[in-house]
Order: sequence, then structure tokens, then C-alpha cells
Amino acid sequence: MGLPQLKHPGYTLEDWMTWEGRWELIEGLAYDMTPAPSLEHQNISSNLHINLGNALAEARRKAGGGDCQVFAAPTDVYLDLGVVQPDLLVVCDPKKKSKRGIEGAPDLVVEILSPATAQKDWTHKRWAYEAAGVPEYLLVDPDERVGVLLRLNAGHYEEAIRVVWGEVVALLGEKLSIQLS
Repeated sequence: MGLPQLKHPGYTLEDWMTWEGRWELIEGLAYDMTPAPSLEHQNISSNLHINLGNALAEARRKAGGGDCQVFAAPTDVYLDLGVVQPDLLVVCDPKKKSKRGIEGAPDLVVEILSPATAQKDWTHKRWAYEAAGVPEYLLVDPDERVGVLLRLNAGHYEEAIRVVWGEVVALLGEKLSIQLS
């Protein structure tokens, strides 16, 4: 085991499986997941995780079932373009859950921006999620106190809504709503 060593044309899933630490692999490029996120990032992640979990539980009670489940990082998500670890994700298809993580596109991905990851989240991860067919991608900016929800339309993301801190955002095709905080 060791750290990734640059090779051409790019890293593979087999390479990724040998690395120590937390790494993402997108289109053959390796992204280090260290250092750990800030306490503010973790607090926002925890709040959103709780809000999503509660909203999913309420939706299950009202609808009489449902298999949607929220997961927090680090959860490996295996896409055609590589392996990512979103801050939060919701999966509604139980067949996508495996012993190694999530196989295929989640129904919702949430990334909490930080100075170190914002560029990657807005570009490489956005393209990977779009290509994989992730229906909704919520980017949360703690500095600006805003969330941007992108929805897949004809294979491409379009901005559905910008939500300021404390407002409610409708997710999963508007089947549930959470407060952004």
C-alpha cells in the first residue's frame, strides 16, 4: 500500500483500492480527502443529515413505506467515472447498496463547499454526478450562507433554486423539504 504515484493515462479503480487514506478518483485523477473538514463544515453536515433523515422518516410515515436512506461521508460511491465520497447522499434503490458502498447514482448528492474543495465540487464532481445521472445535486456554501440546487434536465444540470440560510428547500423531486442550516 502507498500513496498514488502519477502514471499515464490515469489511475484506475484497482490503483485506488491500494491507496492509504481517503481519496476520490474522478476520470483517472486522484483527489486527496485530507485534511479533515472544519468543525463548521461538520456541524452543517450533521444538521443537514438530521434534517434529511427526519424528512425521509416523515415521508415514509405519510406514504406508508419507502426505501430512501441518507448516508454521510465517508461513504464510497462507485460511478462509471470513478469513486467519490460526497458529504451527504440519499439512495432510494436498495439494490444500489453493497458491502463496499453505493453502486451507481444516488438520488441526491450534497456537497458542503470549503476553500479547498469548492472548485472540484463545482467542476469535476458536478460533471461526474451529471454523467452518472444523479437527479439532484445540492451545493451548500457556508461562507455565503446559501445553497444551490441543480436538477438534471435532459442529461444536464440546471439551477433549480438558490436557497438562503434558514429557508426551506424541496428535494427528491419535491417529495420532501428540509431547512437549509
